[in-house]
Amino acid sequence: MTDGDAWPNPVDQGALDWMLSIRGDALTVVMRVITTVGNTASMWAIGIAGFLYLLLRRGDRAWALYCGLTQLFGLGLMVVLKDVFGRERPPIPPRLVVISSESFPSGHALNSMVVLGTFGVAAYALTGRRWPLVAALAGSLAIGLSRVYLAAHWMLDVLAGWVIGAVVVAAGLLVLRLIRGRAALPDRRAGPPAAAG
Repeated sequence: MTDGDAWPNPVDQGALDWMLSIRGDALTVVMRVITTVGNTASMWAIGIAGFLYLLLRRGDRAWALYCGLTQLFGLGLMVVLKDVFGRERPPIPPRLVVISSESFPSGHALNSMVVLGTFGVAAYALTGRRWPLVAALAGSLAIGLSRVYLAAHWMLDVLAGWVIGAVVVAAGLLVLRLIRGRAALPDRRAGPPAAAG
């Protein structure tokens, strides 16, 4: 899909134009750092570290597998969708990063939503605290917006990445609940679960 009449559309072009209007040296440095945290290598490192923590430190095989398998599925789905849509990235300039893969959906947005989202869900289930969910969402939002700021993606690429990632997180949780029953998430009325150990 490379038809210039549809890609980019007014939403994509408008979002990019606004990001270009607020560009500055200091903000660009910040956005480069944020986007590096969201790249595939970083997400792999975070995913493996979190998986090992859940498996070895917490001894919770079910949540470790939920996070690990859901994240692997999200990565595979991203690769397939990029190949199916084949959308081109914004041109250089204004793009500030050199990358050759397809644009839709944003891998940074999708992977960060899945990796951070699954760990946020697992943390909520194990502790009853909601702040990990908020932190995961905020982190993924920042990573996705950094891609639009750097013109590595169009806005709809990022929006699609977030939505698809959230669906993958929810689908993985649904599978876990079907296997484990409603005990997969804490009962809000019962308060936070007791800490392990």
